[in-house]
Amino acid sequence: MSRGINKDITASDLYQSGMSIPEVSKETGIARSTLRFRFKRQGILRSRSDGVRNAGERGRLGSAMRGKTRTFSATHCQRISESKRAAAEATAVGTSARTDGYVEYTRGPHKGRSVHVVAMEERLGRRLRPDEVVHHIDGDKHNNSHDNLALCTRSGHARLHRREEKIARQENHNGQ
Repeated sequence: MSRGINKDITASDLYQSGMSIPEVSKETGIARSTLRFRFKRQGILRSRSDGVRNAGERGRLGSAMRGKTRTFSATHCQRISESKRAAAEATAVGTSARTDGYVEYTRGPHKGRSVHVVAMEERLGRRLRPDEVVHHIDGDKHNNSHDNLALCTRSGHARLHRREEKIARQENHNGQ
């Protein structure tokens, strides 16, 4: 039993002299988790940042720059930014499907706007008025061809959808 006490005292002394837990473990043969538990119980456990700082000062980090602050020149930052922008340009699609099923632009002057609305505005040569909406004739929100889009007033659009729902309910009721 005295052997364990001596190892514990030696481990504590080694740790307090500046050695890390892995180094103390290798020196004494005591498991890292056991050392961490004992040092915590004794109130001498260092914080992670202190441990990393200590290892960096002693050149014991796996990476030469870990734990050190890096500074970059303005030119370097600009090149990184240009590189990211070029990669985005090469891989960006320009449109994406929203959760409500409509397709919207994700880039360019119409970013954030629905594709079907922009298509109708280009066809009309003007922006839509607040009381106007674009209706997909075949019901497919991804089909934004000019032949499939119709301009409606808000009330007319609501009326059109109620009529479509009524027809669908009658077909389901009749078993067709």
